Amino acid sequence: MKIGFILPSSHYLNDPFRGDPFTHLQILTILEEYFGSRVELCLPDLRGIKREFALYHIPECDVYLHSIYTLDINEQKAIVAMLRRQYPRAVHIAGGPHAVEFPQESLRIFDSLILGEGELTIIAAVNDLACNKLQQIYRQQGVIDINEYCHPNRKFLPKSTTARRKMMTLKSKPGFNDLVSTNVIFSRGCPYNCHFCALRTAREGTPGIRFRLPELIENEIEYLKREYGIQGVALVDEIALPLKRSSAIAELEAIGRADIFWRGQCRVDGITPELAGLAFQSGCISLGLGVESVWQPSLNLINKRISVQKAKDTIAMLKANGIEARIYLIMGLPGEPDNIVELTLNFIKETQPDLIYLSLFTIRPGTEVFRNPDKFGIRNIETDWENTMHIHNLDNKKPRLTFQYHENASWGKTLTNEQIVNNYLELVAFIKEAGLSASELNRNTFPFDDINPLA
Repeated sequence: MKIGFILPSSHYLNDPFRGDPFTHLQILTILEEYFGSRVELCLPDLRGIKREFALYHIPECDVYLHSIYTLDINEQKAIVAMLRRQYPRAVHIAGGPHAVEFPQESLRIFDSLILGEGELTIIAAVNDLACNKLQQIYRQQGVIDINEYCHPNRKFLPKSTTARRKMMTLKSKPGFNDLVSTNVIFSRGCPYNCHFCALRTAREGTPGIRFRLPELIENEIEYLKREYGIQGVALVDEIALPLKRSSAIAELEAIGRADIFWRGQCRVDGITPELAGLAFQSGCISLGLGVESVWQPSLNLINKRISVQKAKDTIAMLKANGIEARIYLIMGLPGEPDNIVELTLNFIKETQPDLIYLSLFTIRPGTEVFRNPDKFGIRNIETDWENTMHIHNLDNKKPRLTFQYHENASWGKTLTNEQIVNNYLELVAFIKEAGLSASELNRNTFPFDDINPLA
């Protein structure tokens, strides 16, 4: 049986190769370990490929797997329709957060759905397909122990997609730009319930957060160093460090033994001065913090469960320990006052973060805001999902919101869409001019950018 797990183009990203398809690599690794020579596996990688040329990059398979995300759903619908015309006998099996949120809609596109974690259910689906007993829906019962599985095998993609430079670039410290680096993920899940976050969908089946054992973390880094010459890793976990002090120390010691530089992200209340010092000693060069808003009522409305003061304290703590402090901010959240730009500028000037990721609030399926918009004073949510990218390339066109606030909400008079977008653009201009834009730092990351063809 020939199985292809299709990776869509990620056309909305400036550089789609800065990320890694961990779900695809994990599932293909598990299928190979279980079925061995009974399956032939491939990962058609459409990143950077125009949609009209996608067919030429997808080989004929008996089964196509799809992990569907909201931003990709229109593209994936088109790919399935195209493949059904070209290879009408092929079966299409899908999973991912969009399938979990819209199972009936997804079943009109795909032959079968895997809802929730897929390590065991994908094996069941392939076995059933071989016996002509494929079910419409497979749902994982219980919680997967992620420590029972080996790290994802990267062999399904060219080495150049794993071993990359310009991933560890720092704003003020030279020398990290040329490190050969890659992304890793050492956990699964999130124990929090921020109302703007689509991870809620995944938490309904598997609440909490699970971390890889320190010895498995060390083994994966050694594998990446041995096979790919990796010198730096970016932890793309929602929360990089375990919440329990002893577990966090054990993870940091494991990374430290691997002798590698790393960066990641954590909550502003997820790291202590002790852990910050140990993180620096283990090779940490940068941590991102989900501040989201400098206005406490907005943080309360989205159930972020942090304080503005704690955000200030943690930025100072990281900088004091030699770790670059990057912060994430969102404009347009419920509850914002008229002077949100002034408040945000004051916060930035006071805390002096090294870099800032500024987003415009978007509403995605699976979030509490999407499911209960009236609770947040929201109306008229658009479902053209391709327009729900939260970080905008302003070279193209002026961004726009895909929803509206009621004129009055529980917190009082709301901002108009025009006010929110203008606030966002004003802050973008300030952050860029001040040299604080993380997006600008990462803008030119392509392999040939620093090569003079005439030299």
